[in-house]
Amino acid sequence: MNIIRNAEVNGRLVDIAFDDKIRQISFKYLDGDFENIYDLEGKLLIPGGIDPHVHFNQPGFAQREDFATGSASAIAGGVTTVIDMPCTSLPPITSVDNYENKYNVIKNTSYVDFAFWGGITGDGYDKKTVEKLWEHGVVGFKLYTISGMDTYKATPYNLLKQIFGDFGGSDKLFAFHAEDARTIANATSEFTPEQLTKWENYVPSRPSEAEITAVKRVIKSMQSNKIHFVHISTKGAAKSILEAKKSGKDISFETCPHYLQFTKEDYEHLLGRLKTAPSVKDEADKSFLRDNLGKIDFLATDHAGCIWETEKDLQDFSKVYCGIPGVQTFLQYVVDEFYLSGKTSYGELVRLTSEGAAKRYGLYPRKGALEIGADADFAVFDTNKSHLMKKEDLLCKGKYSPFEGRKFGCSLAQTFLRGKLIYDGFLLEDRVHGQLLKREK
Repeated sequence: MNIIRNAEVNGRLVDIAFDDKIRQISFKYLDGDFENIYDLEGKLLIPGGIDPHVHFNQPGFAQREDFATGSASAIAGGVTTVIDMPCTSLPPITSVDNYENKYNVIKNTSYVDFAFWGGITGDGYDKKTVEKLWEHGVVGFKLYTISGMDTYKATPYNLLKQIFGDFGGSDKLFAFHAEDARTIANATSEFTPEQLTKWENYVPSRPSEAEITAVKRVIKSMQSNKIHFVHISTKGAAKSILEAKKSGKDISFETCPHYLQFTKEDYEHLLGRLKTAPSVKDEADKSFLRDNLGKIDFLATDHAGCIWETEKDLQDFSKVYCGIPGVQTFLQYVVDEFYLSGKTSYGELVRLTSEGAAKRYGLYPRKGALEIGADADFAVFDTNKSHLMKKEDLLCKGKYSPFEGRKFGCSLAQTFLRGKLIYDGFLLEDRVHGQLLKREK
């Protein structure tokens, strides 16, 4: 048995006794014969973070990211669980065979625990295959209303209605990258190829209306289904989702740190470091998401790095890869920007960074909880020690970030995964022992 002493949890100092699970939590001194004693001296402790939206790209696109580098970056950011998307693997996780292939490639390489999304594409839908993947423990199914990947086709709205009909009333969860293809095609047609090479025309070519339209069409198509919207970037889309939730529909949504921090004006100095799909938008969109953080189900990063020199640092903005690394800066940003500033309570901090995703994806209370019997996953932050974010510190393959140069008012001190200290100011590289997680309910 191990013990953490003097951890700050919700404004109070606590002792936590644990092996791989949390065994005791006390606001008083815990006596006992402990193998390892970690005195945090008042440092902030939260459950290990959950990033429910990462692209670790292996197998298939491992030149951009693999599970070893992506998960190392996660653990160095206090994230102890990731849920990997099905689309940036070859083959994509659209069948049990592909699921098993992915697992066999990455097993024994991850520093963090991990779960998988299943996938449904526009050219490969089969009801029985979806059923089998669900039985295999995926947390849900990812669909695109627009896709830039030849290996993962978008799902047309008419097929989406069939899918919703096939699974009406079931507990299966369907998640959407929601941007309307026709809206984007029409907007893009207003620009010449030369104009599209300029950063100034990226957001106008992929406007807010695309997300708003797709969200409304998906909501209108759903029957008695469970759905989730990933990386929401606009006020209009968020309002539509919140209105649908009020009406009783089983809908959740996430946003990402870059939508809470940046706007399209930041492209002028950040350029490719900020390019994602969907893009950051206007100040009104950012402000609405920040003002309604308490109504957002949880946060995610959409971690999707690439190689800076060949895919980001390009003169032609239309050819710049859409994706940024985020898993290592995720918790530090939220702790600094919202918790330490007093904008978010301790409980809200936990909900946004672990508990909310764990509950939605069937991993709670094993993950996302500080309670007896939960996995002993902890992220420890020194709130008296600032940290300057430098690209050289990133452990992922993509050495770039829109947060580069930011001075965070806290620093990650330690990360524990199922009771083992994995990060202690540096990565303990001999401790690769992440486990596959399957949806529990």
